[in-house]
Amino acid sequence: MIDDSFDLQQLVSQFSDRALPPVASWNPSVQREIDMRIDHAGAWYYNGSEIKRQRMVALFSTILRRDGERYFLVTPQEKLAISVEDVPFKALLMDVSGAAEQQQLTFTDNVGSQFTAGTGHRLWIEEQGEQAAPYVMVRDRLPARLSRPVYYQLAELVCENNGLTGVWSGGVFFSLQGE
Repeated sequence: MIDDSFDLQQLVSQFSDRALPPVASWNPSVQREIDMRIDHAGAWYYNGSEIKRQRMVALFSTILRRDGERYFLVTPQEKLAISVEDVPFKALLMDVSGAAEQQQLTFTDNVGSQFTAGTGHRLWIEEQGEQAAPYVMVRDRLPARLSRPVYYQLAELVCENNGLTGVWSGGVFFSLQGE
């Protein structure tokens, strides 16, 4: 059941101007579903209307948590289930430094987070029908899908290692042969 009594402004005032909150350690007793969704392109919607304030979207992203296959906005008081069509983030930019095993692939997502593919930020390809969908782990089981330009940029960096096709980043070789 979807609860329409959710107050966006209350949540914004509660978590503005802070570092990432410890949502993984919060286990609120109140759990409900709200009419919020993240579409395939990474746009956020509340009650059917797109949230156009990027700062608000960035704020919500800081309290996002994934439990199993479901996504939630989590505060110390509430755990609010939301709908995510694919994944919550989209990698819009990729900066490349170094080469071969010293190469660093640093991504910027649609909420401004930056992270470098490596041990804590896995990079992979999922086969979806006849198409390949590239993903990178942003944080805490929250992935980003690579935008088409970033995917093409990544394709230019592909090399072979021990018979596998993939890319290096953060001292890790990521096979891009699909899962």
